[in-house]
Amino acid sequence: MSALFAIFNIFALLYLVKGVQILVKIGREWKLLHQEPLTRAKKNLADQASFFIAVPPGVIVHEFFHALATWLVGGQIVDYGYGLFWGYVVPVGDFTAGQNWFIAIAGTIGSLLYGAAIWLLFRRSKASSFRYFGLRAFRFQIYFALLYYPILTIFIAGTGVSDWLTIYDFRLTPILSTATAVTHIILLYLFWRADREGRFEVPAFATAAAQENFVVLEKETAGQPQNVPLQFRYIDTLWRGGAKHKAKYKAQQYLRENPNSATGWLLLAQMESEEQVTKTAREHVEKALRLGLSDAKQVASADVLLGRYALERNQAAEAVNYFSQAIATAVPHRDPLSQPPHELLFYAQLYHWRSQAYRRQNQYSQAEQDIRQAVQFAEAAPSQNAAAYYQNEQKVIQHHTNQTQHAHSNV
Repeated sequence: MSALFAIFNIFALLYLVKGVQILVKIGREWKLLHQEPLTRAKKNLADQASFFIAVPPGVIVHEFFHALATWLVGGQIVDYGYGLFWGYVVPVGDFTAGQNWFIAIAGTIGSLLYGAAIWLLFRRSKASSFRYFGLRAFRFQIYFALLYYPILTIFIAGTGVSDWLTIYDFRLTPILSTATAVTHIILLYLFWRADREGRFEVPAFATAAAQENFVVLEKETAGQPQNVPLQFRYIDTLWRGGAKHKAKYKAQQYLRENPNSATGWLLLAQMESEEQVTKTAREHVEKALRLGLSDAKQVASADVLLGRYALERNQAAEAVNYFSQAIATAVPHRDPLSQPPHELLFYAQLYHWRSQAYRRQNQYSQAEQDIRQAVQFAEAAPSQNAAAYYQNEQKVIQHHTNQTQHAHSNV
C-alpha cells in the first residue's frame, strides 16, 4: 500500500505543477475568458481545468461523503489521506454488510452530486467559457464516478481501495448489489448516449459575431426542420467548431427522417473519414452516388473519399483513377485560377491526393507535376499555410526523384 501511495504522490506532484500552471494562465487571461467568443484555445483551457482544477475539490467531496456515511451509521474515521487526485478515509465500527455497502457507494454519490453542482453553478454564467467549463467538469465527474474509479478499484484490489468490490459483493449484499448493477448499467448507457449525441459539446468560433450568428442559426434550424440547406449549414458549423459528436448525431438524425438524401449520406461519410475512410464511410459514399449527387463538387468529394479508401489499402492504381475523376469533374478547363479561394484550395487538395497515389506507385515524375499544381492553386488562393505544406511535400518528392535517378545511374 505504501508503495502504491508513493507512486500516487509522485503523480500528485506532477499534477500540482500542471494545476498551478493552468491557474496562472487563467489568472492572466481572466478578462479575456469573460469575453466572447468561445474559441478553440478557451475550450482547450476549460478542458484542462476540468481535470486539473475541478478534480482536487472533487476528491475531497468524494472522501467526505464516505466519512458522512460512516458517521450516519455510527462509525468513526480513524485515518485519512489526500493527494489532489487521490484520497482515502479509514472507517471503523461494527458495521453490517448493508452499512459497508452504503459507506462504499457514498463516495460515488458525492462525486456525481459534485459534478452536477459545478454544472448548475456555471451554466448560468454570462461567459460561454465558464459555461463550457461547467459542462466538461460535469462530464468528467460522471466518467470518473461510473467508469474510471470502478475499473481502478478492480485493478488495485488488495491494496485497501475496495469501494466497488464492496458495492458488488453479491454474496453479502445480493439485493443491494443487484440493484446497484442495474442502476449502474442504466446510468452508463445514458452517459454513453448523451456523450454520443454531443450533449457535453459546444462548438468554437473565431469571432463573437460568428457565435451570435450560430445562436440564430440554431433557433432557425429547430423551427425549420424541412429546410435542408439550413440543416446542413447547422451540421457543418457544429463540425467545424469541434462539436463533432453532436454534428454526427444531427446528421444521423436527419438521415433517419430523410433516408434518400444523397447529400446527407455524403456529409456523414465525410465526417466519419477525418482520419481514415472506414468501410462504413465507403458504403455511405456509394449510397450517396446511387441516390444521385447533383453538384459537381459533391461528386468530386465522393470520388476523393473512394480514392482515399483505395489508397489506405495500398490500391494506388485504383486511387489514381478516383482522384483523376475528381479532378476532371471539379476543376474547370478554362481559367481555373480565377475561381474563389475556397475552390482553389479544394483543387489543390485534389492534386495533392493524386500526387500521393503516384508516389505510392513510385511514379515520382507524375507526383511532382501534381504537387506543383497543388502549390500553384494554394498560392493563388492565397494561403501561405497550404502553400508551405505543399512545398514541403514537393521537396520530399524531389528527394525521392533524385534518389531514384541516382540509383538508375549506378546500375
